[in-house]
Amino acid sequence: MIDATLVSGFLGAGKTTWLAEHLRRHEDGVDLVVVNDFADQGVDDALLREAASEAGARVEPIVGGCLCCDRDGALRRVLHAEIGRRHRGDAARDGRVVVETSGLAEPHRITRMLADDPVLRTNLSLRSLVVVVDGLGGRRLLRHRHGVRDQVAVADRVVLSRADLARHGELEELAATVRRLNATAELVASTLGTERPVTPADPAVADVFDDDGTVAEPDVRSCRVDLAEGTSWAEYALWLDTMCRAHPDRLLRSKGIVPTRDGRLLVQSMGGDVATPVPAPPGVDTGMVFVLDRIDPDALVRSLRTHVPSAGA
Repeated sequence: MIDATLVSGFLGAGKTTWLAEHLRRHEDGVDLVVVNDFADQGVDDALLREAASEAGARVEPIVGGCLCCDRDGALRRVLHAEIGRRHRGDAARDGRVVVETSGLAEPHRITRMLADDPVLRTNLSLRSLVVVVDGLGGRRLLRHRHGVRDQVAVADRVVLSRADLARHGELEELAATVRRLNATAELVASTLGTERPVTPADPAVADVFDDDGTVAEPDVRSCRVDLAEGTSWAEYALWLDTMCRAHPDRLLRSKGIVPTRDGRLLVQSMGGDVATPVPAPPGVDTGMVFVLDRIDPDALVRSLRTHVPSAGA
């Protein structure tokens, strides 16, 4: 029987950072990591390859849709192939499988697929569902996005990320919100993958949950934009910050490589926040992936080309 762990969480929650640290510790002997990206061009699989290599694990990317719907067949094929390897004796060890979903996936649909497939049901055991929640913006997301609440509600373990950046009491209030939605899940806070316990505290302002569909029906799409070598970081940073502030609920996520004059930078944003850029790891293609809700991709590209002329035509 193959033990499996499902890692979920909304866009930009910190799943990849947490998982990379988990792999580096390789306490549980992970053999295969399946990485799902909603966009047609994956980034997270390249970011995980170094950590996976240190742990002796393989990385299998599945892009272009969510594992719970559009790409469930691809996940099924990957897992069937892994089971075949184990039965043939091709696997070097009986390691675990970790599946990192896209930020838009519905994990309960994946667990249902695993239970309904007779081959997977017989050969694979889902041991844990880990949900990563952004320690800074997670409470707002839980209040306003039904899909994020659904992820937390089914979790066995909830990881509150970016703990080092949270204000005093912020994580404890977020933990209380999580506890309202899930009374039994294990709760931990995480700083770059390093965990510590967190105790829920009554929030100063009571939570009021609403539905993300009450304002407008979601229309989530992705697009990739290739940037020219020598793109001005000053131009791009100003444009991205302006877009994120103007459309925090519509420009859901961006991630990728900006090839600046001073080197390649890994740049990510989530909602209204832009993460501090870091030097890009090797093996990641130049270009940015944007996940958009009710924003025309063509309009975003026109805006980028207008305000960041150094990015090229």
